[in-house]
Amino acid sequence: MKPLLVEVLDHILSQEEKLYYVISCDDEELVAFTRDTSLACNQKEGDEYEGVNAVDEARIEIYRKKEKLGGIDIAPDLIFNLSEEDDYIGFIYWTNFNDGVERLVDNSCKLDDEYGLNQITRKWEEDYRYL
Repeated sequence: MKPLLVEVLDHILSQEEKLYYVISCDDEELVAFTRDTSLACNQKEGDEYEGVNAVDEARIEIYRKKEKLGGIDIAPDLIFNLSEEDDYIGFIYWTNFNDGVERLVDNSCKLDDEYGLNQITRKWEEDYRYL
């Protein structure tokens, strides 16, 4: 079973090829613009503090780039260099405090209304209960 954040990002990014995400904490970029969900969080035993697992709280922002990023999945140093034509879609606020339980704490309404965020999280939680 995929981690919740990977499931959420896979679902959102599958809606459109021009959607990208970035993960930051206190204005520090943890994951640069990418569509690669393997960078979002620790996904297997032994991963060393990757993505949201590197901090106690993080902000995942979703953008629609006007142009696809040159056919590459990762474009470094773009978080503070957005073009005016790029669309900000929304955010996910994530916590991962010392209790080891990761939580989607808050999100923008547009991610739920247009991309079905609450539906995908409910489905993931239901599947998790049946493990």
